[in-house]
Amino acid sequence: MNRMCMLALGGLVLAGCSNQHVYRGDAYERINQEMQAAAESKPNRQAISEALGRAVVPPLQLDAPEAAKSEARFNLAVNNAPVAQVLTAVVSGTPYSMTFPQELEGTVSLNLKNVTVREVLDTLRDVYGYDYRLQGKRIHVQSNTLQTRLFKINYLANRRQGMSEMRVTGSSPTTAGPSTSGSATGQSGNTNNGGSSPTGSNPQASDSARVKTTSDYDFWKELGTALNVIVGAEAGRNVIVNPNSGVVLIKAMPGELRSVEDYLKATQLVVERQVMLEAKILEVALSDSFQTGINWSKFGGVANRFALGVMAPSAAINATGTLGGTAAGIAGGTAIAAQPGFDGAVATSSAGQGFFGLAFQSKDFAALLSFLEGQGNVQVLSSPRIATTNNQKAVLKVGTDDYFVTGISTNTTTSAAGNVVTPNITLQPFFSGIALDVTPQIDDSGNILLHVHPSVSVVEEKTKNVNLGDLGTFTLPLASSSISETDSIVRVQDGSIVAIGGLMSQEQRNDRVGLPGVSGVPGLGLLFGQKAGSNRKRELVILMRSTIISDDNGWRENLAESQQRLQGLDPRQRVLQWQ
Repeated sequence: MNRMCMLALGGLVLAGCSNQHVYRGDAYERINQEMQAAAESKPNRQAISEALGRAVVPPLQLDAPEAAKSEARFNLAVNNAPVAQVLTAVVSGTPYSMTFPQELEGTVSLNLKNVTVREVLDTLRDVYGYDYRLQGKRIHVQSNTLQTRLFKINYLANRRQGMSEMRVTGSSPTTAGPSTSGSATGQSGNTNNGGSSPTGSNPQASDSARVKTTSDYDFWKELGTALNVIVGAEAGRNVIVNPNSGVVLIKAMPGELRSVEDYLKATQLVVERQVMLEAKILEVALSDSFQTGINWSKFGGVANRFALGVMAPSAAINATGTLGGTAAGIAGGTAIAAQPGFDGAVATSSAGQGFFGLAFQSKDFAALLSFLEGQGNVQVLSSPRIATTNNQKAVLKVGTDDYFVTGISTNTTTSAAGNVVTPNITLQPFFSGIALDVTPQIDDSGNILLHVHPSVSVVEEKTKNVNLGDLGTFTLPLASSSISETDSIVRVQDGSIVAIGGLMSQEQRNDRVGLPGVSGVPGLGLLFGQKAGSNRKRELVILMRSTIISDDNGWRENLAESQQRLQGLDPRQRVLQWQ
């Protein structure tokens, strides 16, 4: 009995000491509930847009509702009649009441047949400039004089500048003598930027190829300039723009105010458009049978329209799916089930000629990744995802900034005790990682024009020995950059994927295998070991998909995808999978 009690007590002690994994899933559940609520309670975007149009840009007049079928129609013919008498006669015998200021003057000539009251008022407004407002059954006609209107625009009160540059730099050294001064202190310089140069020479860098894209987006300044052009500079007209409050106050004629209203509505519509950008930067270690590069023509088995070739300006996808324009090296003739209504275009700047590009209408990344895995080992370097508004630059940067020596100079000071040499070292940060710079532009047909500038850089430190003769030999730690970079302009349709490839690099490996302890002995290593060299090529592929967020469904789909990624991080899900 005592033995059984001891065993039971020992079991309880061991059970209390056991290591149990307790996962606290309350945080994941709360986040999941919040994202689900956000996806379900998203308001109607169409209703928001209509309300925004009424609140942001108040109309100059509230047009009369559509004429009812029972509304009376009549003929109106007047010649040089006072406008006040014409307005009074128009509403006579109708349920409408008419009010107008006492100073309303002018004569009108009209010959209208089978018209309604609203159609007559619209004609007077468009031809003679007599604006009106309708409140219920009351019509208020305004004089054709200067009027003041208040508009509201919702936009950030800032100025945004951006620059994207891609350059291939060469060095053209020019010799110059060392600098000296009339004092007892002399100075000689030696600057290094990615290379070394002897003392007394300053390298002058020259660009063998360069693409530079700049953008200066000052919304409120451009808005004020445009409004001043519309209103004009005649006496009495004024335009006041306040970026901090988002208020625009304009004093102008009724016709000019209507033009301002149309311009502000069109501007608000364009700047509110948004694009969801999703990119995948892949590195494919090519297999032995694909050492010349990825064979994109095998992608023809997928029922999507595509074309491939060397990118050049004016390259475009034709209706048949082939790549037209001035592109060279086109691989066409592939039988593909093209979907009607899809087309796109690809273009690059002059410095982008020569790299290989692919444009196709496919909305599935999984099919592309499966295709690439059949030609080598695929590694996803980065999978950025970001939303940006129309014509606004989006920049993604993932990596590290390390400091390297870029300049070394010495100061020599002469004194009674002798010469004192003081070294000065200049450090500069170099970025290693992945950077993506994208600017979208949406047209009325649903096409997206993208400026794409992806780059993958790896910076390592290399030591260089510089022999300066009598001055001695210097050992300089310098930065060595390995960069894969493109800069192009692409036009695609909503939801389509664009691929940029052909950025290949070669890796050399020297493997040595032999009998331990003997293969390293000189003379015997050849007998008891062997050497093998191999070259492995890697190709960098950038896949990019751009989707216009035009309604609430776009946001819900993105929230659902983010929710799935979050659930993948929940430890409880992994426990269930193991069980």
